[in-house]
Amino acid sequence: MTADGPVSDWATAVVSFLSDNLPRLDKGLEHDFSTAYQIGCSALVALGQADETEYGATPRPNPEFPEKLPRWDDICIAVLKLAKHQNKLSYRLQNGDKPPASVVAPAFTIVPLGRQPTPPPPNNSPSRRLGAAQADPAVMSAMNALGLVAVARWTDEAETVLWRIQPRAWGMDIASDPRFAEAVKNTVYTVPSNIQTQFDQLVTITEDDVASSMASHEAALKEPREKCAPNARAVMPKTAAEIRRSLAFQRRNTLDWMFFRHWRLSDNWLSDDQVGRALPIFHDPLAIQMRQAVIARLYPELPDFAQ
Repeated sequence: MTADGPVSDWATAVVSFLSDNLPRLDKGLEHDFSTAYQIGCSALVALGQADETEYGATPRPNPEFPEKLPRWDDICIAVLKLAKHQNKLSYRLQNGDKPPASVVAPAFTIVPLGRQPTPPPPNNSPSRRLGAAQADPAVMSAMNALGLVAVARWTDEAETVLWRIQPRAWGMDIASDPRFAEAVKNTVYTVPSNIQTQFDQLVTITEDDVASSMASHEAALKEPREKCAPNARAVMPKTAAEIRRSLAFQRRNTLDWMFFRHWRLSDNWLSDDQVGRALPIFHDPLAIQMRQAVIARLYPELPDFAQ
């Protein structure tokens, strides 16, 4: 699979689907700081149909597709995430049923009781490694145009795209797949020098880093202390160990973003040209799993960065 995908002429169908399903206000398309809407707006911008704005995107009066289209796999993720967010695509259990809706709290789970409306049966059959799904006609049309489905069944090319979605209903265990293990080896052995340098910097937390972060934390507490009684504190001061854990958390997030921007399963580390065609797909579970595996291999003595 390449960045161009298994089919051509998908761009018009994708633009139609995204434009019809992103929320609109008088000033243009609104992403409302929702992941699916943010990625959808980014996709329309990358497809030359809109200009990015602070709140989303503004459709261009004379849209024109770029000479090089954005990555097919990233566009697929934009369509699938938007369809799921709009409740126009649902992933089903192996028997075709909807997974039980639940809200998980720290100490208990809330499950709806009583008679629930009977959902429509799946109209996208499971394939050898993928589960069933139910999609609205517009979603099915977009997925057909992208080559994700054919004759109401997932295509082979759809499998690794859906590794980046990992529907809860399917119980996918990507990390145990031999293809994932092989990709980990390839990714570790081919880390570009500039990426390696950034890795080395990010996993190194010095005493100066801790002292600087602690000073910033203390400064943030100063104003509440001055406004309150002398012994009152709005927030308890952090210990050096807590500061170090906080820095590790922040840097894991930065490491994730390096994989979101610079790595794809089909191409391994992206060239500068490929990075330019990639969409900012965040909350990508496959990229996060690869980051965890790669960092664990490169820095086995630093397990905090492989969490």
